[in-house]
Amino acid sequence: MNFTHQVGKPSRITSTGVLALTSANAVLLGVGCGAVLTAQLVQLWAGSATGTPILGTLSLAANTFVQIPAWCAGGITYCNTIENPDLTIYWNPAGGV
Repeated sequence: MNFTHQVGKPSRITSTGVLALTSANAVLLGVGCGAVLTAQLVQLWAGSATGTPILGTLSLAANTFVQIPAWCAGGITYCNTIENPDLTIYWNPAGGV
């Protein structure tokens, strides 16, 4: 198993809805889920919610991290409709930290 050490800007998600993390080009590193009672669901797009889907609906169990290396032209937008969300999206602006 290869371990990767990366530094990313953490954006904690504690509200529901469709929101843009950034509208500038970005590099997505992954998504972490805190200690919660229910699985967390999130959808991610490169650009706006009508842009390119990064993947389908991601379901995360409590205390997990999923590495999602992706180039996001036009920014990162997410949709979270689960009650009491507790997610952290790790990303970097294009060009470095």
